[in-house]
Amino acid sequence: MITTMLLGTWLAAGQAPAPMPMPMAPKALPMAVPMAVPMTAPAAAPPAAPAPMAVGTPVAAPAPEAPTAEEPPKEDTKYFVEKLLAGSAFGQRLADNGVKINGWAGMSYTGSTTSRTNLPITFNDQANSFQLNQVWLNVTKGIDTSKKEVQFGYNIATFYGTDYRFTIPRGFLQYQVEDQRNYGFDVVYHYAEIFLPNLGGEGTTLRAGRWGTGIGYEVIDTVNTPFLTKSYNFQYNPFTHTGVQANTQINENLSMYNGAVTGSDVYIDPAARLTYVGGIKYAPKDGKGFISFNTVIGPGRYLGKENFVHFNSFNVTGSYNLTDKLTYVLDATFSYADKFPAGFGNVQDPGTSADWYGFANYFLYKVNDKLSSNFRVELFNDTKGVRTGFEGLYTEMTYGLTYTPKDWMILRPFVRYDYNSRSTPFEGDHHLVTGGIEAILRY
Repeated sequence: MITTMLLGTWLAAGQAPAPMPMPMAPKALPMAVPMAVPMTAPAAAPPAAPAPMAVGTPVAAPAPEAPTAEEPPKEDTKYFVEKLLAGSAFGQRLADNGVKINGWAGMSYTGSTTSRTNLPITFNDQANSFQLNQVWLNVTKGIDTSKKEVQFGYNIATFYGTDYRFTIPRGFLQYQVEDQRNYGFDVVYHYAEIFLPNLGGEGTTLRAGRWGTGIGYEVIDTVNTPFLTKSYNFQYNPFTHTGVQANTQINENLSMYNGAVTGSDVYIDPAARLTYVGGIKYAPKDGKGFISFNTVIGPGRYLGKENFVHFNSFNVTGSYNLTDKLTYVLDATFSYADKFPAGFGNVQDPGTSADWYGFANYFLYKVNDKLSSNFRVELFNDTKGVRTGFEGLYTEMTYGLTYTPKDWMILRPFVRYDYNSRSTPFEGDHHLVTGGIEAILRY
């Protein structure tokens, strides 16, 4: 019950997980472990943002057009749904209009040295338990920027599962969290686009709706991120943004995006505030890597009346193919906000500023077309405990395999070690060891 209350408080405090928990009562978290229905946590990041890669395999530079990781991988493989529709009149109409329908079911089991919860590790947060993380459906009409003509497109991505507890933004479908549901749904991406070939360099795509953040390397959609268990950098920075954005391909190597949004992980809500999102990416045509700078700049403070935190983030993400099989990725993010009240995290004095920053390093090795070996080592410092509920430097190391016996099946075993030298966030312990397996079935 305490866990439920804490997670609910986090969500209320704004920021969906990866922007996740804006823990309000940090010190209580250790005892907060009744994992039965670990309600929800906060929401955030951001994903996310954006790593267009084939699950667990080394990733070359993400699509040059824009650092939006939530977009489904561009591939010709057809899975169950499209095969089922092929040959039908409806399927032909979809194909004629460039519409694709696909998805996946991601499920996992995580064993842990804790007994009830893995928090502040989110998503696979339920210790020694099975989770149906996401049953996902994409309906997408893509845009081909090589065609120098005006085009319209859209993306609608919805899922059901335990992951919704961390991706739900303030002001959107929150009744599920308020009802303390362990399983729920989120229309996590929904936006429309128009491509204008004669606007800026090689063309500009205008977007309106809700999409994945440009901050960071990992993303919400499990097939496009290397591990089931997420980095702190991903969990405690933005997940999604709602508003408008322009993605411009300046030349064959350089792209940028600029947008006006309601904040990070906040929908249409009294807590929304005008916020700038922007980034620039250099991705050489040789395809060996990329480097990008991304930022979110808004009020940068805690809103007392709305009980929500708007924080500013600055991120550098880069990837380089060290060999034909080995890829290195760096994800470095610094975030901060002002005017935290006393008692928020480990804040002692009202009006205090707090920051958190992390460096996640990935080594992705492609053994063959069916198997890849992935390693992540990360340092994440929550200086005043306003994000995780516990101050201190977190060190985490994760190793995992990605095995694809069939094009529609992905198996990902992993083992992870976490340590915080200053605090005891893991049910009263400095250390946490988790391990498990994720199965993804594509359709």
